[in-house]
Amino acid sequence: MARIRKEEALRWLSERLPGLAPGECLDFLCKKRNRLVRVVRTEEGFRLEERGFFREDFEAQREKEVLKLCERLFSREFPRSHMLWAHKRKA
Repeated sequence: MARIRKEEALRWLSERLPGLAPGECLDFLCKKRNRLVRVVRTEEGFRLEERGFFREDFEAQREKEVLKLCERLFSREFPRSHMLWAHKRKA
């Protein structure tokens, strides 16, 4: 598990998205670890899960769509956070 700055989260995500195998995911959590944005690689694309202030799931086909959605979700779920926990694991 890595601590990353919120400003670097999209770059960190874009570097690791191409290497994700189906069934793996990337988790982003706030400092207290009570809010989460998860990017899951599926056979047909990506599934984004938002758990915190809101509980929503999103589907995306391309990496560009994932980055655009994550930018919005990070600002919505982590409005006052400066640092995030990020890690890769099996979904």
